[in-house]
Amino acid sequence: MKKKSKKALLIILAIIIIEGILSIGLNHELQFGFDEGKFVIRNIESEKSIQDQINHEFQQYHMIKLFRKFTINWSVLRVILFVDLFLILFAALVRRKMHLIPGKLQIVAEMIYSFFSSLVIETVGEKKKYFTPYIFTIFVFIWLCNIVGLIPIPGNLEPTRNLNVPLGLGIMALIVVHYSAIKEKGIKLYLKEYAEPIAFMLPINIVGELAKGISLSFRLFGNILGGAIIILVVSNLTRFILIPVGLNLFFGLFIGTVQAFVFTMLVLSYTAVAIK
Repeated sequence: MKKKSKKALLIILAIIIIEGILSIGLNHELQFGFDEGKFVIRNIESEKSIQDQINHEFQQYHMIKLFRKFTINWSVLRVILFVDLFLILFAALVRRKMHLIPGKLQIVAEMIYSFFSSLVIETVGEKKKYFTPYIFTIFVFIWLCNIVGLIPIPGNLEPTRNLNVPLGLGIMALIVVHYSAIKEKGIKLYLKEYAEPIAFMLPINIVGELAKGISLSFRLFGNILGGAIIILVVSNLTRFILIPVGLNLFFGLFIGTVQAFVFTMLVLSYTAVAIK
């Protein structure tokens, strides 16, 4: 086992050294395909600088007019529609194949749902476990939006890379939190808490509540977009050789999962604080 480990480390070290040698000079891109009837895989000098490519990451969206009046971001909307359709189909398949002795798909769905159900019960109590579908859906939706960029389709972008999507999720979370608080405590007690411990704190408490939604949104947005920029910069440094693939998997799967879970748990925590 030790010999195999040493051999693996030597291979990784050799790859890093080779990449370091090949990385002399920036602004290169990988050309993969046919050129003059010949199949080629090579690095060529890019027409765009790294700064131009980073700016492109912020702006590579396809805008269309809806009913000739409303401008919509079709690049983001089509991916969200795909994620929504996938969730609906997944739920329909699980519901259709519900059995006393569960199949593989039912086991996976029940395991994930049971995990979030236990989190909801531990956080807000047994009587409030009806929040589970809401919390479960938030996590799955954000997770799918974060990892969808791994699908190698031209123009395929993570919706959470666009600030409008995280901001919309943050606003939705605030609406649900405060609606639940009013429903649980009543409008008088709910409004009274904004003036605690003294009336002078009213504007500060209001700003603090709004800041929760903004911090939720910008945390998710910053991590997903930051990951995309890091991958772009490292890809140029290593001339798109091997390392970007690992980084893409790291930011797509690991960071994407962590950020979806963090967003979900913060929403659950804010809800618990508001209704207790």
